Amino acid sequence: MALSQYPKSKNMWLIISLLLAPLIILLLGILLYPDIFYDQFIWRYFWGPIVEDALNRPVSYNGVIPAEKFTLVSELIYGVLVLGALLGLYRLLKRWVLPIDFSFLLSVIPFIIYGSVARVLEDAEFFTEPLVYWFVTPLIYFQSLLLFLLLLFIGHYLEKKQVHPMVTTKTILFIGGLGCLIPTLYYVSLWMLGHQWSATHGVRLDVLILVLGLVFLTVIPVYLFGRYIKPKDKFKAYADPLNLSMLFGHMLDGIGTYISIYDPLQMGLPSYYEKHPASDFLLQLWPPLFPIVKFLLIIVVIYVFDVLYKEEMRNYPLLASLLKIGIFILGFAPGLRSVFRVCMGV
Repeated sequence: MALSQYPKSKNMWLIISLLLAPLIILLLGILLYPDIFYDQFIWRYFWGPIVEDALNRPVSYNGVIPAEKFTLVSELIYGVLVLGALLGLYRLLKRWVLPIDFSFLLSVIPFIIYGSVARVLEDAEFFTEPLVYWFVTPLIYFQSLLLFLLLLFIGHYLEKKQVHPMVTTKTILFIGGLGCLIPTLYYVSLWMLGHQWSATHGVRLDVLILVLGLVFLTVIPVYLFGRYIKPKDKFKAYADPLNLSMLFGHMLDGIGTYISIYDPLQMGLPSYYEKHPASDFLLQLWPPLFPIVKFLLIIVVIYVFDVLYKEEMRNYPLLASLLKIGIFILGFAPGLRSVFRVCMGV
C-alpha cells in the first residue's frame, strides 16, 4: 500500500469499527442477557411493534408488551440508520461519479411510491403471514432500499459495460422501480374500482383531489416567488425543481395528515391518529400547526442550503442534493401512504 493511501485506509477501518461495535455489543448482549437486550429492547421497541402491526392485535413476549410503533427511542435509532445509509450511499455515488440531481430523483421515485403503496396494501390486509411482516413499517422501506441498491449496482455495471447508449444507471433504476410499482398499483386500482378483499369505509377520491389541490396551492406561490421576485439570483433557489420537490413531499405529509386525522371540512372520514411523537405534539398544540411548521422548515432548509451557505455547498454538490432527496422521502413517503389509506378507506 502506498504511503499516501494509508491515512484513508486507516480512516475507513475506523469507520467500519465504529459501525460494527454497537452491533457486536448488541449480539453479545442478546446471547448473554436476552431478557434485557432482546425482551426489553429489541422486542419492546422494534420487533414487537412490527408483529403487533402485522397481526393487527395485541401481542406479548415473555410478558413484555410492545411499545408504540414510534417512540423517542425507536425514532432515534431509525434516524441513525437513515443517516448511516445516506452517508454510505454518498460515498458510493461519489466514487462512481454519478450525478445526483432532479433527474436522479425522478429515476428513484418509483421505489418511493412503491414503498408507500405496498404499505397501504398491507393496511388493506392484502398480505398474509409470513409475507406480511416484510410490508410493515419500517421493513417496507428497508425492502425498498434493498431493491433500489440491487438495481443501482446492476445499472452501474451495465453502464460501465456500455451495453447500449440508452442503458444507463438512471434508466435501469427507473424501469426496475416501475417493475416493482406497477403490480401494487394494479391491486390498488382494483380496490378503487370496487373489488375490495377486506373491510373498507369507502373509496374517497375526493380526499386525494382536495389534498393535492391544497399542496399545489402552497407550492406554486413559492415557485412564482423564486421565479419572479428580485433579486432573482438570491431567490431563484425557491424555483429549483429539487427544492420544490422537498416542499411538495412535506406538504403532502402535513396537509394529508391534518385532513385525515381532524377532517376539518366534515367529510365523514374515518378516525385516524398520529404515531410519531413530534408530529403528534404539534397536532395536539393546534392541528394546523403541523403543516405550517413543515412548510416553514422546508423554506428554512432551502434558504440555508442555497442562499445562506450557497458558496460552501458548491464544494459538496452531491452531498447537498442527496440530503435534499432524503428530506423529500421523509415527507413524501408517509404523506402518500396517509392519503392513499384514506382514499381506500382502510
